[in-house]
Amino acid sequence: MSMMRSTNPTEVGERIAERLSTVWDRPVTLRDARVVPAGASRTTYAVTVGDERGDEAIIVRAAPAAAPGAGGLRSEVDVLRAAYVAGVPVPEVLDLSDSADEQSVLGFPYAVMRFVDGESIARRILRDDAYGSVRDDFARQAGTVLARIHAMKSTSTGLDHIGDPIEALHTLFAREYAHAPAGLVLAIDWLDRHRPESAPSDTVVHGDFRLGNLLITPDRISAVLDWELAHLGDPMEDLGWLCAKAWRFGVPRPVAGMGARADLLDAYAQVAGWRPTEDALRWWELYATVRWGLICGSQANRYLDGTERSMELAAIGRRSAEQEFDALLSLGITTPVSIPDPLNTEETALAADGGPHTAPALLDLLDAVSGFLTDEVAADSGISPQVRFRTRVAGNVLATVRRQVLLGAQQAEASRRRLAPLGVYSSAELADALRGGSLAAGDDTVRAVVAAEVIDRLTVANPKHLTQPDC
Repeated sequence: MSMMRSTNPTEVGERIAERLSTVWDRPVTLRDARVVPAGASRTTYAVTVGDERGDEAIIVRAAPAAAPGAGGLRSEVDVLRAAYVAGVPVPEVLDLSDSADEQSVLGFPYAVMRFVDGESIARRILRDDAYGSVRDDFARQAGTVLARIHAMKSTSTGLDHIGDPIEALHTLFAREYAHAPAGLVLAIDWLDRHRPESAPSDTVVHGDFRLGNLLITPDRISAVLDWELAHLGDPMEDLGWLCAKAWRFGVPRPVAGMGARADLLDAYAQVAGWRPTEDALRWWELYATVRWGLICGSQANRYLDGTERSMELAAIGRRSAEQEFDALLSLGITTPVSIPDPLNTEETALAADGGPHTAPALLDLLDAVSGFLTDEVAADSGISPQVRFRTRVAGNVLATVRRQVLLGAQQAEASRRRLAPLGVYSSAELADALRGGSLAAGDDTVRAVVAAEVIDRLTVANPKHLTQPDC
């Protein structure tokens, strides 16, 4: 008979302490347990246990909603163990139960790992004085760690090969690929026609190596986390993903906002035995930009389909415009532009009110809610970091709505005037024509129209992003 399931942190901690008493062959007791906000498909518990040797902090990664044997944790742990052997900084795995049968003390799949100290929040790593030293050395350290990942023995991981990278985008994001916006269509066309020379061999690829998935101390990269997207493929995918503009978080240095490409590639070469070219790295950076743009669409579709009614998923759909703009920057089709945020101007909504409605106007109501989120909710020192983050997301969503109320009608008219000479009548038709070849991706007039459409989208979604240069 299977163990009764419980996701209560204290009960999870008590059961894990009892389990470790068996694994370590000495009495272990629970000191503390809490849920750590991290990931969408897993639940993470921070647990402290103790015995005669003292207290120890551990992490429990669990899949409470998984069917028996379907948690996927074994494959993740196999990769972690192979990484540990290869000298990659990862948490040490202490215990694993990948099935929800009587052998799982929680009643669902879980893995227990040693706690590793470090910061994962990109804003702090990029801006706090405490991390100044590691910022200066980050590119070198990242190159070394990535080379070690790519030296892992793939036979012990059970990972699948991703295949041709562009075909992989089509396979993994079929719906989003088929309906990709015009800026991403131009980028995919360029990527397909300018493929770089492949790496000497395919390797284990982490698949999401970036700030947010790394633990950083003031002097080093202390752990590489979140291996769910690991696969076999071209190792340059990891280097390009790390350098993608999206993961610089507004800081104009190419390697995660902290370093130079040459330093990354030099350090990589010292361990890997070969040095990638900067041209190949830039190809994979553009590939990463397209991939993230498709992921934004995929996340939004989960909300639109009713799979997960999450505000964050709804909000991220509009961020695909950032990836379109970054792709156009990389291709030289546009340049950074400075457009005043319409929320800071004296413009009036063109079609927001009228009919039987009384004051306050629609825009005033939206402004009132935004002010409540900023001045009252976010300013409350007693709210949790998670609520504070969601409040910021809600404020950004309202800002997008307010800008579209202000600019939507005039942008729609400008779009019609731009598109009509091309024989298309919406942004979706423009993208379809580029995909189908009835409009040429290399035509300067077509490219100018695509750039104008993207700039309008981003003026509503996040006008600050328009000023950020490529580097």
